[in-house]
Amino acid sequence: RPASNAKFIFNDETKQLDLMEESKTGRVMDLDASITAINDALLRGEHSISLVIVEDQPQIPGTATGQELGITELIASQTSYFYGSSPARIQNIQTAAARFHGVMVAPGATFSMGEAMGDVSLDNGFAEALIIYGGRTIKGVGGGVCQVSTTLFRTVFNAGFPVVERNPHAYRVSYYEQTASGAIDQDLAGLDATVYFPLVDFKFKNDSPYWILMETYATNSSLTWKFYSTSDGRSVTWDTTGPINVIPAPPPLFELNEELAKNQMEQVDYAANGADVTVTRTVYQNGAVLFQDQYFTQYQPWQAICQYGPDSRNPEKLAAEKNLCRTPSS
Repeated sequence: RPASNAKFIFNDETKQLDLMEESKTGRVMDLDASITAINDALLRGEHSISLVIVEDQPQIPGTATGQELGITELIASQTSYFYGSSPARIQNIQTAAARFHGVMVAPGATFSMGEAMGDVSLDNGFAEALIIYGGRTIKGVGGGVCQVSTTLFRTVFNAGFPVVERNPHAYRVSYYEQTASGAIDQDLAGLDATVYFPLVDFKFKNDSPYWILMETYATNSSLTWKFYSTSDGRSVTWDTTGPINVIPAPPPLFELNEELAKNQMEQVDYAANGADVTVTRTVYQNGAVLFQDQYFTQYQPWQAICQYGPDSRNPEKLAAEKNLCRTPSS
């Protein structure tokens, strides 16, 4: 397997790196040398051929220091909130976030969130929770991971690094617009990012001359992502159109579910109004404009779906009694 870098956390008191996980030397196949060995053996008529295996050394040993790597201060920190999440969604957020705690990004490197996170499966500590798939919100392994990608996107965005790949959600999800008080801030619309690797990824480039150390801290209702590096004089301003061209959500859909009891009802999808949002970011370096970019998001109007058991009374009245399948106000 390939070598793995040492993992550190930044000690805010001493301004030094504290070793969290030692580096490991790897062993990988030398592809060019192996092909040459195979061709030579075939010419000799041999049928048993040994591949060429070489040591793979880590880029960052456990003895590395912050000064050597250019990791000397906190350069960005962002927190997102997810009050009201299910235990399974919280588990997935905490499991995914932990994959990035202590991970570093080299100068000039493009970081892929999907590659760093690895396999999202039950075997790797993830649970089944709601995901958006095939035009519906359904249960799937890893539901909630997009809270993690959204938080990373906002940290990259506010740190002033170039975004290489970002994909928004199909519809507005209230978790991604929550504030510390649990209220909804519409200015956060258009600042979400989804990951469904390998089909959909989030990537950014560290175009600074210093390494970036990432730290993640998840609770049951919030996720904080920190970037430690050395400031190269960047600052960021941004503005947003907010949700415009709003399209009301369709009326709710009521479906029969043979597995439910009489007069039992469950909501399996939630209404959201469609809207367009354009966020414009300007990145400065030492007061001069370094670059400007825009993020356009077109959210679809989304239909609420409620399922009811056989022989139930009027589904609309049943939904009203249970306060389900409501129409969004904004």
